[in-house]
Amino acid sequence: MPDQSLTLSPETAPAYLRERGLVDGREADAGEVSATTLGGGVSNRVVRVDAGDRSFVLKQPLSNLAVEDDWPADVSRVHNEAAAARAYADVIGAAGLDDVRAPAVLAEDENTHVVVFSCAPDGALMWKRELLDGRVDPAVARSLGRLLGAVHERASQDEELRERFADPTPFDQLRVDPYHRTTADRHPEVAAEIRAEAERVLAADRTLVHGDYSPKNVLVDRSSGLRWILDFEVAHWGDPAFDTAFMLNHLFIKSVHVDGRLDACIDAADAFWSTYCEASGWDVERETVRELAVLMLARVDGKSPVEYLDPGEDDLLREISIRALREGTGTLDEFAGIVREVAA
Repeated sequence: MPDQSLTLSPETAPAYLRERGLVDGREADAGEVSATTLGGGVSNRVVRVDAGDRSFVLKQPLSNLAVEDDWPADVSRVHNEAAAARAYADVIGAAGLDDVRAPAVLAEDENTHVVVFSCAPDGALMWKRELLDGRVDPAVARSLGRLLGAVHERASQDEELRERFADPTPFDQLRVDPYHRTTADRHPEVAAEIRAEAERVLAADRTLVHGDYSPKNVLVDRSSGLRWILDFEVAHWGDPAFDTAFMLNHLFIKSVHVDGRLDACIDAADAFWSTYCEASGWDVERETVRELAVLMLARVDGKSPVEYLDPGEDDLLREISIRALREGTGTLDEFAGIVREVAA
């Protein structure tokens, strides 16, 4: 029986894979197995294991996230992630999307709460890193909008997915509480608007939502042209506008942060949005912009602030989001106008 006290690490991961028959003992004996820690953000232990010509990514969630504030979360969310990765792979295949991939689930352990995924190609780069380096590719934004629109539209018709992802606990613990409620407590001047948005998002009942659809969870493989979508632990059945707002928020934040790339990042946001709308056929613009304003403020003053801002940029983001909330901004063009006015 698997060791329920396992703490995933580069030291324990190879033996874990051998016990499950995913790595041959002969490879280990020949010195062909190595393991390294990957960036798991604030919520997971993530280890990559290379065994000969094969690579694996092992993931185990933290019961309390690695941030300054207390942030407990149910470790069973990793199984929610495995189910969502399978669902995304199914939709990608059914929709015939040939430029995106989701990692395959190779093993899932209910005792240790470890899931083993396939690994993206070595040459794949995190899109967040490219954006921060000033390489803003609208083609990537378009492909991500197309994928998200296809997933939202197709999943909305799948009753089995609706039942499988009906539990909102991961979303509440990892998004609504640390983002919406915490930010409302810290900004009484717009607390009513933020709490109303939290209620709206939690009440939504429309489709499968990724919950962490952002540039850090996109790997771009320039050699093949593929984009890999990762990290589905916050997946739930709910509001499609949360996903669209989450991605747009990161693009608009980078428009403020990355020197000389304001217009390029806003153009990428527009490319993402237009292809999403084409693929989904839905009108969720007002909901998206409202959530976008909340999320921008949350990434400054919530439990998980953006780590790369330069001095003074947090104040710019506060001004943008608070103004959008107070003015009831309802279109993406209007929101972009506020960003340009404040950040110019």
